[in-house]
Amino acid sequence: MMRYLNLLSEKYQALSVREKWLIAIGVSASLIMLIQTLFIAPVVEEANRKERQLSTEQQKIQRQKSDIDILKLRLKVDPDKEIDEKLARLSEHSLELSQQLAELIDSLITPQQMTDLLETVLGSSSKLKLEALESLPAEAVFATKQESAQQQDNDESQQAVIGYYIHPVRIELTGRYFDIQDYLKKLEAMPVKYYWRSFQYQVETYPEARLVLEVYTLGTRQEFIGG
Repeated sequence: MMRYLNLLSEKYQALSVREKWLIAIGVSASLIMLIQTLFIAPVVEEANRKERQLSTEQQKIQRQKSDIDILKLRLKVDPDKEIDEKLARLSEHSLELSQQLAELIDSLITPQQMTDLLETVLGSSSKLKLEALESLPAEAVFATKQESAQQQDNDESQQAVIGYYIHPVRIELTGRYFDIQDYLKKLEAMPVKYYWRSFQYQVETYPEARLVLEVYTLGTRQEFIGG
């Protein structure tokens, strides 16, 4: 090995100055490239990798901040606001309907007066025969809630349930066609309000016919106080 090194040294010494510089430059360049390959390049690559990773993390953080801002805005909005507004509108509409229904009930003939009306009109005609007159069982329509005028000690309004009922009356009479027609016209001409429910007209032995008529009114009580 020493002999080989001595041989190289002799050859190097025999070179010109220019050749020695060229060799020195080549060796230096080789050393620099070796150092860069073994030490500097990995460090630069690691730094670039960490920079890319940092950039990715910063983007994630920015997205998370945006999501947090959106959530904060949503939290400021009452989630029940729309439902509460709809409920308020429905409650107001329900109250209006209840008032309209109450006004309608007030404008109708009372259940107590219904049988009297049918008998009174029938009494004006001596040509008709009353076969039957009966008050049929009341039928529940629905129930609604109304605020009581009185308040509890804690100032909370009580709610009373009001039921609405159909009060039908069935009348059966016999007579001739024109006499029955005259009776029906007089009923329709009465200045009171009620509703027709069913109408059955049948000729039994000409010219005698049978009329079965049901009329009804509305009320807030289930009991029918009347004939």
